[in-house]
Amino acid sequence: MEKSAMFSLRLQEAEDLLSGGDPAAAENAFRALLPGVPPPSPARVLVLNGLGRCLHALSRNAEAERSFTEALELLRTTFGPRHPHVSGGLQNVARLRAECGAVEEAITLGREALDILKETCEPEDPRVAEAQLNLSSHQYTAGDFDAAEANLRAALEIWERREGPRSMAVSTCLNNLGRLYERRGDARAGASFHRRAVEIRTELLGDHPETAFSLGNLGAALAGDGRWREAAEALEAALACHERLGRADGEEAAVCRANLRLCRDASAAAGKA
Repeated sequence: MEKSAMFSLRLQEAEDLLSGGDPAAAENAFRALLPGVPPPSPARVLVLNGLGRCLHALSRNAEAERSFTEALELLRTTFGPRHPHVSGGLQNVARLRAECGAVEEAITLGREALDILKETCEPEDPRVAEAQLNLSSHQYTAGDFDAAEANLRAALEIWERREGPRSMAVSTCLNNLGRLYERRGDARAGASFHRRAVEIRTELLGDHPETAFSLGNLGAALAGDGRWREAAEALEAALACHERLGRADGEEAAVCRANLRLCRDASAAAGKA
């Protein structure tokens, strides 16, 4: 087998280990590939990014950031500083910076990544929407809700035009808008966004962790608006979904149960008033 074909096969095996839920074995597989792709080989970027994702999954964020940073520098050397591939590398590093608490640095990196894509891609390129979504998450964490909403709505418009009003990407934007409006103190508007996300995920996925997650978010938003009965119904649906998926003992299900108890107690108290 040719060297390039063997590399592709081994790279895919490493990716399969990671997607199959075994990041430790995947880490070993990616590390075994590194000696065969020394700098400045562009193929090294694929290995470094895969290794970074493994380390992130293993909660070894400092090591993951070093892997992503090396990949980013190699991308800059290979393609130049304003190439779309560089934007992807910037977003990987930004995500790790945010998780390490350096949110303002993550925002700076995210803006640079978005600017590159706006310079080099068509306005409705999905990579632009993805960069806007990623940047909005850092802005949300920093409490800059206006900037986060502007990027979320811009991403939502791109995906609605490209994929129609009922896609997973659209549901992600709606979910994030729901959380944003809750943080602003407008639980009613937040619940409206969450309800739309639930409808899309129920239609596209049926029983799925993302569907249960959205139902839990809807229940929490409705509770925040004092709509205890509706909140309880959404949380009960979330728990039923978790149970059908065999996730009844998981952390998300536990949160739903706790919120459901609060809703039932509040509803009972309101009935006695």
